[in-house]
Amino acid sequence: MTAEMYHRTTVLEKTFKVSVETVFAAWAELDKRARWNAPSDEVQIRYTEDNFSVGGKDVSLCLVGDHIVAEVIGLYHDIVPNRRIVYTEIIKSDEMVQGVSQVSVHFAPSGAGTEMTVTLQTCALSGAEVLEEVAEGWSAAMAKMAEMFAA
Repeated sequence: MTAEMYHRTTVLEKTFKVSVETVFAAWAELDKRARWNAPSDEVQIRYTEDNFSVGGKDVSLCLVGDHIVAEVIGLYHDIVPNRRIVYTEIIKSDEMVQGVSQVSVHFAPSGAGTEMTVTLQTCALSGAEVLEEVAEGWSAAMAKMAEMFAA
């Protein structure tokens, strides 16, 4: 592990042809969140804790087969239904912190649908590649969310 820290702010935007309430529910309801929240098709997400509330904590395991490749601990700081979610997530692998992100999610009506903006402010602690992995993982998850709404 390196002593260096690397930082990046990434802004991802996605428009969905469903209501703000439907998009927000995809975050708030665990069964829906588990469907879209994996960073790739090879990774399965298993939640060991789920408390979607201000001050609440989520803990998820990222699994490839039976092997745990990462643990993600999310702490919710602000939730305004159908408007915004602000939380931090700690990404750990082999008991070492790989990175920490502040995740800010904004929901806005857009015609008959919803514009969702996710801003990631990431600090990578185990190499600069973590910054790209976080951004790619979130992009893939948002694409899965779009697929879920299209079904």
